[in-house]
Amino acid sequence: MDPLLLAKVVRMEADIRQCQRELDIGGIIIVNQSGTPIPNPMLTVVDTLERRQLAVIRSMSLNQTASDPRTINGAAKTEGKAFDLLRDLGASGLIAMPKAN
Repeated sequence: MDPLLLAKVVRMEADIRQCQRELDIGGIIIVNQSGTPIPNPMLTVVDTLERRQLAVIRSMSLNQTASDPRTINGAAKTEGKAFDLLRDLGASGLIAMPKAN
């Protein structure tokens, strides 16, 4: 499932970039048929695509970072267990010793 979602993220990125180029060319504010300046509708398209892309990224958990409390807590528990084991074994416990026959 992840490769399919990743393909969607990449496709949406390509669409975002294409729409952004059109937005850069047309400008943020355009003039409608009656001569009134209005926000370029491409702003809404880009915003929608970016929101969809972020939703897919979140569903894949690609944005897990070291600042995520769940990640920090899990790493801290694992690290604490490793330090406790190392303290119990001592440095000599890390050196491979020949087996007695």
